[in-house]
Amino acid sequence: MMNIKKLSAALAIATMTATAGVPFAMAQSMDSATQQQYGEPQGAAQASAPVSEADLEKFVSAEKKVNEIREDLTEELSSAGDQQEAQELQMGAQKEMVEAIQDEELDIPRYNEIASRMQTDMELRQRAQQYN
Repeated sequence: MMNIKKLSAALAIATMTATAGVPFAMAQSMDSATQQQYGEPQGAAQASAPVSEADLEKFVSAEKKVNEIREDLTEELSSAGDQQEAQELQMGAQKEMVEAIQDEELDIPRYNEIASRMQTDMELRQRAQQYN
């Protein structure tokens, strides 16, 4: 249960700081202890394995689903009656995001690694465009 809370907190930060059209990387908003808990060692982006076409296709599919969930959440939050309801909506959306990523057979650290690399690796972004 504690792991879900930490993951949810990290996703909440990422969800709220993400901009439209830019993949979010919740690993960037996690502290180092949380990164290590979810298997993301510090400096992993520099020493990461190449992104295979299969992983990239899974990432693009998961990212589409995550963005849809994020858009739905934004709409739902605008009609939330109070802070408690807003928090419940966020928690539900965060769970859906994790499930969407896992449904694509990606784990959260790998998803985050690819999302982070997409922000700086033009070649990777160009490769990803073929799956859009």
